[in-house]
Amino acid sequence: MQHSEKTRQRSGGATFMRPARGVLKARLLLCATVLLACGAASADVPQADGQNRKTIAEERQIAPRTPALAGLKRAAENGDTDAQVEYARKLHRQFNDPDEGFRWLERAAAQNHPEGLYILSLYYLNGWSVARNPEMAFNIMQKSADTGFVGAQLDLGLFYIKGDGTQIDLKKAAEWIRKAADVGHPVAQYEMGLLHLNGEGVQRNFGTALQWFWKAGAQHHPDAMFYVGAALYEGAGVEKDQVKGWELIQDALRLGSKVASDNLKGYPKPAGARP
Repeated sequence: MQHSEKTRQRSGGATFMRPARGVLKARLLLCATVLLACGAASADVPQADGQNRKTIAEERQIAPRTPALAGLKRAAENGDTDAQVEYARKLHRQFNDPDEGFRWLERAAAQNHPEGLYILSLYYLNGWSVARNPEMAFNIMQKSADTGFVGAQLDLGLFYIKGDGTQIDLKKAAEWIRKAADVGHPVAQYEMGLLHLNGEGVQRNFGTALQWFWKAGAQHHPDAMFYVGAALYEGAGVEKDQVKGWELIQDALRLGSKVASDNLKGYPKPAGARP
């Protein structure tokens, strides 16, 4: 199977669109009023800075962005961690306001909310509203992964692959990504395919790699679909079927596979393939 490191695609599990970055500010602890209202903060999850600091009483004076969000904001103010995360998500996605969203994520993360920790880690990794801090991002992602949050397990593995906030450790990367892959996460399954294809942190084994690509491809992961299609086209590890392989590569292209786009010249259309 044709393969190039230049076309190898890594993709994380981030669920947020990237807004304009906020002003980079120094970090300070939240005041005691907020800690009492929302639960004691974990020592390794810093709190909002002076300008972005609000007590719950002050938050109640801020009108929800739309009347439809009033109930969600009220639940967040009353300490519902699910509501705090969802309200932060809406502030970030719909209103491009990571600053206010950040405050609500901190409150949820202070109570060890798995997704709250996960998204807060992404804020530190990408510099959304705060100074980019890969080490802090890694530590918070670890906390989320330890709760069993699947997206964090995958992304923690990617931290170990890329060396973001930690030393590169491909064995640990494979261990964490495998946890997410075993419960059916398609990106994690694709990553396991790459790890086995390249012998990174695991034994190099094309057959095992192809099995993971099949699983991810069955969930329409575009790049995994390409690898399966290429295997069929070439007869690598499976019975050769150029028509089926080419058509699967075309499906991967339609779904946006960059790997398929970069390698397309190596897989010309065979006789009998669909138009």
